Amino acid sequence: MENKSSRKSAAVETLDEGESPFGHQFGNKMLIMSYDSAKGWSSPHIKPYAPITISPSAQCLHYGQTVFEDMKAYIIKHSIHIFKPQEHLEKFNLSLKRIEMPEVEVESVLLRLNQLLNQEQQLFEENHNHSIYIRTFMYASESKLGVSKSDTYEFIAFLSPLTSNTKCHIPEPIKVYVEDNYVKSVPGGAGYTQYGGNYASTYAATSMATQLGYDQVLWLDGINRSYIEDIGNMNVFFVINQQIITPELNGSIVPGVTRQSIIELAKELGYQIEERKISIEEISERYKEGSLTEIFCTDTLHSLTPVSEVKYKSDTLIINNHKTGPITQHLFKTYSFIQNKTLPDIRNWNYSIQREPTTI
Repeated sequence: MENKSSRKSAAVETLDEGESPFGHQFGNKMLIMSYDSAKGWSSPHIKPYAPITISPSAQCLHYGQTVFEDMKAYIIKHSIHIFKPQEHLEKFNLSLKRIEMPEVEVESVLLRLNQLLNQEQQLFEENHNHSIYIRTFMYASESKLGVSKSDTYEFIAFLSPLTSNTKCHIPEPIKVYVEDNYVKSVPGGAGYTQYGGNYASTYAATSMATQLGYDQVLWLDGINRSYIEDIGNMNVFFVINQQIITPELNGSIVPGVTRQSIIELAKELGYQIEERKISIEEISERYKEGSLTEIFCTDTLHSLTPVSEVKYKSDTLIINNHKTGPITQHLFKTYSFIQNKTLPDIRNWNYSIQREPTTI
């Protein structure tokens, strides 16, 4: 008989410091739920992590009905918690609604995730120094051709351990290239969602930026090619004259949970923060006058990522001598301490997982 205490999934091994890039190792289990337009949601169950069977004519493969959302879980003193899962699932529903996919019931999904994480206790124990990434996604599964929304969908959630620098240490600063040819989205489109096409459409510009020695693309708006929207798939913040400025949500910028959390946290810490349109020309001018001192991005995976260089046409903007600035450091450290329960969670951002599993 197999010794379960010593068994590991073929996809999972304990991570050492700096080992394995994101998204290459996975948990032993996955949660699956099915939807039928005539019956609604049914058949939630947890099964071993494994390939799924899908029809070659499944609508997700032809017409793009696939959406994902991510969040992170932590183990602190033998207790597991998920960081702001309600907000993440509400954002998931925002994406689903735009792509004409069935929304999920937040509390019901939280119950199922509670069960999944209970069954993945070994994954947390093997990677106790690391946060655990939770990927939830939905795809159109109906087997038919013809441009119309599907009548059936599959929802799946699974886990992936993260290297420790995503939990305790701020990422290394990145260099970004301002893209003024391709655009990521326009207001009225689906750029604020996390459907698959939003990511595939960025590859060409990102590849060109990489060839020029840059890590990510800074996206401008799709109408004027002037106003800043995102860096890669991350929200972006600028520190100008000690004030924090971030592009306002406009229907093409993803309303990131980390973005909103940093806005709230910065205000609590006494920083002046503003959401408004900000152009690449303004950033260039503020750099030249010396008032632009820091740039950072936010997303679920890394929390905060500093930006050390911006390439805009013939200009190269070197930010804070290629080093992480003090405001970025302060926000990252405080945010991480809240996630890891080093600071009291007075905001109720952490959702505790009940140790006793509930039968599905």
